[in-house]
Amino acid sequence: MMQLTQLGPYQIDRQIGKGGMGSVFEATDSQSGCKVAIKALNPQLALAEGFRERFEAEIESLKTLSHESIVRLYGYGEQNGVLFYSMELVFGSSLEDELKAGRRFDWREVTEIAIQLCSALKHAHDHGIIHRDIKPANILFADDQHVKLADFGIARLFSNASSLTTAGGVLGTADYMSPEQADGRPITARCDQYSLGGVMYALLAGRPPFRAKSLPEMLQLQRFAQPEPVTRYAPDTPKQLEGVIAQLLAKESADRFPNMAVLARHLQAMVMALTRPAHDSFLLAGEPSHPVALGPGVANSLALAVTQAETELPRSVTPLPKPIAANVARPLDGADKPATNIAETRVADKAANSPSLSSAAQSLSFTKSATISTPNANVFTTVEEDLARRKKQSSRPWVTVVAPLMSLAVALAALAALGWYLSRDSTAEELYAKISARAESDNPDSMRDVEREIGEFVTRFPHDQRSAQLREYQQRLELDKMHRQLLRHRGGIVDPTLLPVESLYLAAMNEAQIAPDSALAQLELLIDLYAAAGTPGNTDDRRTKCVQLAKLQLVQLRKDAANLEQRQLTAIRERLTAADKIVKQQPAVARAIFQAVVQLYGDRPWAAELVATANNKLAQLTATHEQTKP
Repeated sequence: MMQLTQLGPYQIDRQIGKGGMGSVFEATDSQSGCKVAIKALNPQLALAEGFRERFEAEIESLKTLSHESIVRLYGYGEQNGVLFYSMELVFGSSLEDELKAGRRFDWREVTEIAIQLCSALKHAHDHGIIHRDIKPANILFADDQHVKLADFGIARLFSNASSLTTAGGVLGTADYMSPEQADGRPITARCDQYSLGGVMYALLAGRPPFRAKSLPEMLQLQRFAQPEPVTRYAPDTPKQLEGVIAQLLAKESADRFPNMAVLARHLQAMVMALTRPAHDSFLLAGEPSHPVALGPGVANSLALAVTQAETELPRSVTPLPKPIAANVARPLDGADKPATNIAETRVADKAANSPSLSSAAQSLSFTKSATISTPNANVFTTVEEDLARRKKQSSRPWVTVVAPLMSLAVALAALAALGWYLSRDSTAEELYAKISARAESDNPDSMRDVEREIGEFVTRFPHDQRSAQLREYQQRLELDKMHRQLLRHRGGIVDPTLLPVESLYLAAMNEAQIAPDSALAQLELLIDLYAAAGTPGNTDDRRTKCVQLAKLQLVQLRKDAANLEQRQLTAIRERLTAADKIVKQQPAVARAIFQAVVQLYGDRPWAAELVATANNKLAQLTATHEQTKP
């Protein structure tokens, strides 16, 4: 990127961060003198097909966010082919900086941070925006000891540019990525819940929920593995908070919280229950004066009661401790090290309290004259221009009266039609069309959304020839529900109500996290044991379903194992090729790569050919070294 001195109305002061997508600058508004952060994107990105349209659409979404815990957007534009936008400048360290400095957060700090982030994410989700990349590096300490969430929308902005995605099209930080993202499934607001749970885990444990040696391995862990209980690393963590984190890290999004508001109220009620004094000096008449201990059941009941009673998110009630590190730059995508020691996103107190800047994040919008879809146009959208346009649109009073009335009339008519339509019974064709549309979806979980329709079709049209196929769907859904219920027993106390076959299945699923080959063998033995003829006793319905579930899981694990092996083989070949290219100039580095291949994959039969190649390369290097000895 060229040396920049001015972007729009901003005078560039210095570069404070750099990444693969562009650079971050500290800048000064030449009109107001306020300090801001400027994100200038690499000009090459603007040449990608459809990028400008995505850039405009993303800014259009981001400008609607106005929240105390979200870094605010001030303006956007283009100058000499460089797309840029200005944001709040935050002086403070990120949670990642704190973790790298060795800080361990106690459970009260983590809960307070989580409540603030819930409020920010609820605001974003209410505006239809999913963050997609929540991680400690994107959570910044503000001057007032509150946290702010940064880098909204970066993943979505680049999600359709094939040249800008990571391997396999997976975007986001793998350490905190939801199973849906790792699996390439559609993204929902509950993906942010999973990532938030991973951040809470990391703040308490000093490490992410999972550690892996490669991206494919990490994606596999996010999809199928269960993390160790956080109390192993942070013994003082209350069981209630450990349960919340476990629920956030549930593999199935339906098993997480309904939304961020419910999660925030749950956390707030948990803090109230855990910090309530054992002895209340303000006793009502007739109440006992002995201390009252609040157990987990009481805490959970209180959390539920508060959740049901309240609809708004709580404000922060406890100031966060002062961070032990400060002023670390945040690059655009974390690809490179920050250049200097200033954080990306906080404006000075004067700027933060300025009425014009406060309204900027709410009132910025694209106008036809200010669009940046034309390459190399020098434009910048200002708050004043947008306000003028809005005033002009509202200058015709009849529009403000007649248009809402017409809209209301249309809406009432639509509601009446919808009520009539919903009150009648669906025909077989309508039900089957809805089910078929879900069956053809790329989302493997989509059939759950039409479970009621499948049951209705089978019940009302039992003689329809399509009912047989739908009964198979029904059985698959029942087995899937059983699988998710069994997985909830992972890592917890053994449930005595589990059948022996269910315990064996659960053990095989636990083994699949670390030794897929062993898990396959266990499932095969389970099927042989319980599916063989001559099993004594009456056939138990749960046992039969568990055997069927084991058969389905066996097929899936074989498929996953084959896919993982192919991805790893591709990665090994790439590393061997890279080592071959540098073997003459950097023999020590090449030797290290060959040795790593042998040590990591020496016991994997499917990698035997490549391990043998690595061994041969090591032997050649040794022979060459011996020949060159004086």
